[in-house]
Amino acid sequence: MRKFDVTGYFGTWPYWPLRHGSPDELLRLMDRYQIERLVLGSLRAIFSDWEEGNEEVRRLARRYPDRFRVAVTINPVLGHDHLERAEEYRQDELVVGLRLYPIYHDYELASEGNAGLPLLAYAAETAWPVFIPLRLMMNWGLPVLPLTQVAGMLARFPQLTVILGGVNYGEVKHALPLLRAYPRVFLETSCVQLQGALERIAAEIGVERLLFGTGMPLQNPGCEVAKIAHAAFSEAERAQIFAENARRLFDEKR
Repeated sequence: MRKFDVTGYFGTWPYWPLRHGSPDELLRLMDRYQIERLVLGSLRAIFSDWEEGNEEVRRLARRYPDRFRVAVTINPVLGHDHLERAEEYRQDELVVGLRLYPIYHDYELASEGNAGLPLLAYAAETAWPVFIPLRLMMNWGLPVLPLTQVAGMLARFPQLTVILGGVNYGEVKHALPLLRAYPRVFLETSCVQLQGALERIAAEIGVERLLFGTGMPLQNPGCEVAKIAHAAFSEAERAQIFAENARRLFDEKR
Protein backbone atom coordinates (compact mmCIF):
# COMPACT_ATOMS: atom_id res chain seq x y z
CA MET A 1 0.00 0.00 0.00
CA ARG A 2 1.39 3.38 -1.03
CA LYS A 3 2.26 5.86 1.70
CA PHE A 4 2.74 9.58 2.30
CA ASP A 5 4.89 10.14 5.38
CA VAL A 6 4.39 13.57 6.95
CA THR A 7 7.27 13.39 9.47
CA GLY A 8 10.87 12.89 8.45
CA TYR A 9 14.16 14.57 9.32
CA PHE A 10 17.39 15.39 7.54
CA GLY A 11 20.67 16.80 8.81
CA THR A 12 22.97 16.50 11.80
CA TRP A 13 21.58 14.88 14.96
CA PRO A 14 23.51 16.13 18.03
CA TYR A 15 22.85 13.22 20.41
CA TRP A 16 24.17 10.08 18.71
CA PRO A 17 25.28 8.92 15.25
CA LEU A 18 22.36 8.51 12.86
CA ARG A 19 21.89 5.39 10.80
CA HIS A 20 20.17 5.87 7.45
CA GLY A 21 20.64 9.65 7.55
CA SER A 22 22.00 10.22 4.04
CA PRO A 23 19.70 10.96 1.08
CA ASP A 24 20.42 7.56 -0.49
CA GLU A 25 19.69 5.76 2.78
CA LEU A 26 16.44 7.67 3.27
CA LEU A 27 15.36 6.74 -0.25
CA ARG A 28 16.21 3.07 0.37
CA LEU A 29 14.07 3.07 3.50
CA MET A 30 11.24 4.76 1.64
CA ASP A 31 11.39 2.19 -1.14
CA ARG A 32 11.50 -0.69 1.34
CA TYR A 33 8.27 0.44 3.01
CA GLN A 34 6.55 1.77 -0.13
CA ILE A 35 6.69 5.39 1.03
CA GLU A 36 6.18 7.52 -2.07
CA ARG A 37 6.47 10.92 -0.37
CA LEU A 38 8.30 12.08 2.75
CA VAL A 39 7.93 15.52 4.33
CA LEU A 40 11.37 16.52 5.57
CA GLY A 41 12.20 18.94 8.34
CA SER A 42 15.71 20.16 9.04
CA LEU A 43 17.57 19.06 12.16
CA ARG A 44 20.07 21.85 11.57
CA ALA A 45 17.18 24.33 11.66
CA ILE A 46 16.17 23.09 15.11
CA PHE A 47 19.60 23.05 16.74
CA SER A 48 21.68 25.72 15.01
CA ASP A 49 20.96 27.73 11.85
CA TRP A 50 17.31 27.65 10.75
CA GLU A 51 17.86 29.48 7.47
CA GLU A 52 20.74 27.29 6.33
CA GLY A 53 18.89 24.20 7.54
CA ASN A 54 15.86 25.08 5.44
CA GLU A 55 18.04 25.64 2.38
CA GLU A 56 19.68 22.26 2.94
CA VAL A 57 16.38 20.36 2.86
CA ARG A 58 14.99 22.47 0.03
CA ARG A 59 18.05 21.62 -2.08
CA LEU A 60 17.48 17.94 -1.36
CA ALA A 61 13.79 18.20 -2.27
CA ARG A 62 14.68 19.90 -5.55
CA ARG A 63 16.99 16.96 -6.37
CA TYR A 64 14.14 14.49 -5.78
CA PRO A 65 10.90 16.45 -6.33
CA ASP A 66 8.86 13.28 -6.83
CA ARG A 67 9.90 11.89 -3.42
CA PHE A 68 10.42 14.73 -0.93
CA ARG A 69 8.38 17.61 0.38
CA VAL A 70 9.54 20.16 2.98
CA ALA A 71 8.13 21.60 6.18
CA VAL A 72 10.34 24.61 6.85
CA THR A 73 11.40 25.59 10.37
CA ILE A 74 11.48 29.22 11.47
CA ASN A 75 12.98 30.32 14.78
CA PRO A 76 11.18 33.61 15.54
CA VAL A 77 13.66 34.44 18.31
CA LEU A 78 16.71 34.48 16.03
CA GLY A 79 17.20 36.07 12.64
CA HIS A 80 15.07 38.74 11.05
CA ASP A 81 12.35 39.28 8.42
CA HIS A 82 10.53 36.15 9.57
CA LEU A 83 7.33 36.99 7.73
CA GLU A 84 9.20 37.77 4.52
CA ARG A 85 10.96 34.43 4.71
CA ALA A 86 7.68 32.68 5.49
CA GLU A 87 6.11 34.21 2.38
CA GLU A 88 9.11 33.16 0.29
CA TYR A 89 8.94 29.60 1.60
CA ARG A 90 5.19 29.36 1.09
CA GLN A 91 5.58 30.19 -2.60
CA ASP A 92 7.83 27.14 -3.07
CA GLU A 93 5.64 24.34 -4.44
CA LEU A 94 7.73 21.72 -2.59
CA VAL A 95 7.11 23.38 0.79
CA VAL A 96 3.91 22.09 2.42
CA GLY A 97 4.00 23.79 5.81
CA LEU A 98 5.79 25.36 8.75
CA ARG A 99 7.34 23.55 11.72
CA LEU A 100 7.62 25.32 15.07
CA TYR A 101 9.80 24.18 17.98
CA PRO A 102 9.16 26.55 20.91
CA ILE A 103 10.87 24.38 23.52
CA TYR A 104 14.08 24.37 21.46
CA HIS A 105 13.85 28.02 20.42
CA ASP A 106 12.96 29.42 23.85
CA TYR A 107 9.49 30.91 23.55
CA GLU A 108 5.96 29.89 24.55
CA LEU A 109 3.21 29.38 21.99
CA ALA A 110 0.44 30.69 24.23
CA SER A 111 2.12 33.62 25.98
CA GLU A 112 1.13 37.20 25.26
CA GLY A 113 3.70 38.99 23.13
CA ASN A 114 5.67 35.85 22.30
CA ALA A 115 7.93 35.96 19.26
CA GLY A 116 5.90 33.37 17.37
CA LEU A 117 2.59 35.26 17.30
CA PRO A 118 3.17 37.02 13.94
CA LEU A 119 4.05 33.70 12.31
CA LEU A 120 0.95 32.04 13.75
CA ALA A 121 -1.23 34.92 12.58
CA TYR A 122 0.33 34.63 9.11
CA ALA A 123 -0.26 30.86 8.98
CA ALA A 124 -3.86 31.30 10.10
CA GLU A 125 -4.53 33.98 7.50
CA THR A 126 -2.98 31.99 4.64
CA ALA A 127 -4.23 28.52 5.74
CA TRP A 128 -0.60 27.33 5.82
CA PRO A 129 -0.36 24.07 7.81
CA VAL A 130 1.65 24.33 11.03
CA PHE A 131 3.44 21.23 12.37
CA ILE A 132 3.64 21.25 16.17
CA PRO A 133 5.63 18.26 17.52
CA LEU A 134 5.35 17.75 21.28
CA ARG A 135 8.62 15.79 21.05
CA LEU A 136 11.06 15.03 18.24
CA MET A 137 10.89 11.29 18.71
CA MET A 138 9.66 8.76 21.26
CA ASN A 139 12.50 9.00 23.73
CA TRP A 140 11.83 9.84 27.38
CA GLY A 141 15.12 11.75 27.63
CA LEU A 142 14.01 14.48 25.21
CA PRO A 143 11.99 17.56 26.25
CA VAL A 144 8.23 17.63 25.74
CA LEU A 145 6.09 20.63 24.82
CA PRO A 146 3.13 20.93 27.24
CA LEU A 147 -0.23 20.48 25.53
CA THR A 148 -1.46 23.52 27.46
CA GLN A 149 0.67 25.65 25.14
CA VAL A 150 -1.01 24.10 22.11
CA ALA A 151 -4.42 24.67 23.69
CA GLY A 152 -3.58 28.33 24.30
CA MET A 153 -2.40 28.75 20.72
CA LEU A 154 -5.60 27.24 19.34
CA ALA A 155 -7.77 29.38 21.60
CA ARG A 156 -6.10 32.42 20.08
CA PHE A 157 -6.02 31.12 16.48
CA PRO A 158 -8.90 28.62 16.17
CA GLN A 159 -8.75 28.69 12.36
CA LEU A 160 -5.18 27.34 12.24
CA THR A 161 -4.50 24.13 10.37
CA VAL A 162 -2.30 22.18 12.79
CA ILE A 163 -0.53 18.85 12.45
CA LEU A 164 0.00 17.72 16.02
CA GLY A 165 2.80 15.20 16.50
CA GLY A 166 4.75 13.54 19.27
CA VAL A 167 1.65 12.43 21.19
CA ASN A 168 1.84 9.26 23.29
CA TYR A 169 0.34 7.44 26.30
CA GLY A 170 -1.43 9.78 28.74
CA GLU A 171 -1.12 12.68 26.31
CA VAL A 172 -3.71 11.01 24.09
CA LYS A 173 -6.57 11.67 26.51
CA HIS A 174 -5.50 15.31 26.87
CA ALA A 175 -5.16 15.76 23.10
CA LEU A 176 -8.62 14.37 22.34
CA PRO A 177 -10.55 17.42 23.65
CA LEU A 178 -8.43 19.65 21.41
CA LEU A 179 -9.03 17.40 18.43
CA ARG A 180 -12.77 17.41 19.10
CA ALA A 181 -12.92 21.19 19.58
CA TYR A 182 -10.79 22.20 16.57
CA PRO A 183 -11.65 20.40 13.32
CA ARG A 184 -8.55 21.73 11.56
CA VAL A 185 -6.21 19.86 13.92
CA PHE A 186 -4.79 16.60 12.55
CA LEU A 187 -2.89 13.96 14.51
CA GLU A 188 0.37 12.56 13.16
CA THR A 189 0.98 8.96 14.21
CA SER A 190 4.75 8.55 14.66
CA CYS A 191 4.90 8.58 18.48
CA VAL A 192 1.55 6.97 19.34
CA GLN A 193 2.46 3.66 20.99
CA LEU A 194 -0.54 2.99 23.22
CA GLN A 195 -2.41 -0.11 22.06
CA GLY A 196 -5.81 0.75 20.61
CA ALA A 197 -5.15 4.50 20.74
CA LEU A 198 -5.34 5.08 16.99
CA GLU A 199 -8.64 3.26 16.74
CA ARG A 200 -10.01 5.25 19.69
CA ILE A 201 -8.91 8.55 18.18
CA ALA A 202 -10.39 7.64 14.79
CA ALA A 203 -13.69 6.68 16.42
CA GLU A 204 -13.91 10.07 18.15
CA ILE A 205 -12.71 12.49 15.45
CA GLY A 206 -12.79 10.50 12.22
CA VAL A 207 -10.12 8.51 10.42
CA GLU A 208 -9.71 11.38 7.94
CA ARG A 209 -7.77 13.39 10.54
CA LEU A 210 -5.04 10.82 11.12
CA LEU A 211 -1.79 11.33 9.19
CA PHE A 212 0.90 8.69 8.79
CA GLY A 213 4.31 9.68 10.14
CA THR A 214 7.46 7.70 10.88
CA GLY A 215 9.99 10.17 12.26
CA MET A 216 12.67 8.51 10.13
CA PRO A 217 15.61 8.28 10.47
CA LEU A 218 15.31 9.04 14.20
CA GLN A 219 12.81 6.18 14.45
CA ASN A 220 12.43 2.86 12.63
CA PRO A 221 9.80 3.34 9.91
CA GLY A 222 8.99 -0.36 9.92
CA CYS A 223 7.49 -0.10 13.39
CA GLU A 224 5.35 2.87 12.33
CA VAL A 225 4.07 1.02 9.27
CA ALA A 226 3.31 -2.14 11.25
CA LYS A 227 1.21 -0.47 13.93
CA ILE A 228 -1.19 0.88 11.29
CA ALA A 229 -1.07 -2.25 9.14
CA HIS A 230 -2.12 -4.37 12.14
CA ALA A 231 -4.58 -1.94 13.74
CA ALA A 232 -8.32 -2.62 13.60
CA PHE A 233 -8.95 -0.57 10.47
CA SER A 234 -10.50 -1.54 7.17
CA GLU A 235 -8.30 -1.50 4.08
CA ALA A 236 -10.04 1.69 2.94
CA GLU A 237 -9.33 3.34 6.30
CA ARG A 238 -5.68 2.23 6.18
CA ALA A 239 -5.37 3.77 2.72
CA GLN A 240 -6.72 7.04 4.09
CA ILE A 241 -4.23 7.11 6.96
CA PHE A 242 -1.26 5.96 4.94
CA ALA A 243 -1.65 8.45 2.09
CA GLU A 244 -5.03 9.85 1.10
CA ASN A 245 -5.48 12.21 4.04
CA ALA A 246 -2.07 13.82 3.49
CA ARG A 247 -2.60 14.08 -0.25
CA ARG A 248 -5.88 15.85 0.35
CA LEU A 249 -4.42 18.18 2.98
CA PHE A 250 -1.48 19.18 0.82
CA ASP A 251 -3.46 19.13 -2.46
CA GLU A 252 -1.13 16.56 -3.95
CA LYS A 253 -2.01 15.07 -7.32
CA ARG A 254 -1.85 11.30 -7.60
